[in-house]
Amino acid sequence: MFGSRVIQLASMGWSLSVIALVLKSGLLVAPVSPPGGKQDPLSISIAVLKQSETFKAAAVGEAGITPNEVLAWRVIFNSPDRYAVFRDILATGSRSGRLYALAGLWLGNADDFAAGAKRVRMQGGMVTTVRGCIVSSESLGGLIDEIMAGDWSREFLSAGRVIMVR
Repeated sequence: MFGSRVIQLASMGWSLSVIALVLKSGLLVAPVSPPGGKQDPLSISIAVLKQSETFKAAAVGEAGITPNEVLAWRVIFNSPDRYAVFRDILATGSRSGRLYALAGLWLGNADDFAAGAKRVRMQGGMVTTVRGCIVSSESLGGLIDEIMAGDWSREFLSAGRVIMVR
């Protein structure tokens, strides 16, 4: 009698654990769809950054996986019209999307970067960040200071390797 109850409780605990892991993993999140139904990598990357809800480092989680936002940033950075795309994301993207755009503009478009950083800083507020395994809420101003120092742009390009830029 006692053994059957333990088995029932253990199986219920297992089921709840699996459900919690699935919910936490983001597998049930709606997929990002680019505007106009375009499916090329650049359009998908633009949609990912514009709709981003968090500002993530180049390696997150215990395994140090490169998040989709950083991969999308790299696709845009390697496109011929990168500065126009980053300016568009800066104007129309989410709060964290604007930070990704600033990191792109920092690497070669100083005037657009300075004007955009000033506008975003004036908006103020907090952004959810993911650095490694740590999820936190940070001020836009502090993150813009880090972008101004080149920390985020270098990280997005290097994926953990130290490189000299500027």
